Amino acid sequence: MGAIRIRPAKDCDSQELTDLYRKLYEGDEKMKFYSSKVVPSKVRFGNKIFVVREKKKVVGFCWAIWYEHIKNKGVGVIEELYVDKEYRRKGIGKRLVETALKFLGKNSIAVFVSTGDEMKDAQHFYESIGFTLCKGPWYVTVPKKS
Repeated sequence: MGAIRIRPAKDCDSQELTDLYRKLYEGDEKMKFYSSKVVPSKVRFGNKIFVVREKKKVVGFCWAIWYEHIKNKGVGVIEELYVDKEYRRKGIGKRLVETALKFLGKNSIAVFVSTGDEMKDAQHFYESIGFTLCKGPWYVTVPKKS
């Protein structure tokens, strides 16, 4: 794999994003959200999806959401993070989260991510990049101000 290049998702990424989203939620095929299509231009204000492409193929994404609280301050949430299995352990997930933190950290007092109790690999990953367990499946980090 060459240099990791991350950019905001575009509508031309929609089908590949949807395919990865469905891989992330394998086993939830009966849930209503599963049939949704991911269309970057239709995400709400404060949301941004970042993608990694390798040889013209989207191989990972991170969905970041910023919630305003007061006076342009708020909290960030990394809602989804997924890297296709064959591209894992190459630094892609870390770079996606770093990109999301730059986006969210401008006005966030904290950035949260949640994992299921059974998601030990994800929990270890988030701890290894600076998140700390705060309660239940929630992990938090405080963005560095540049």
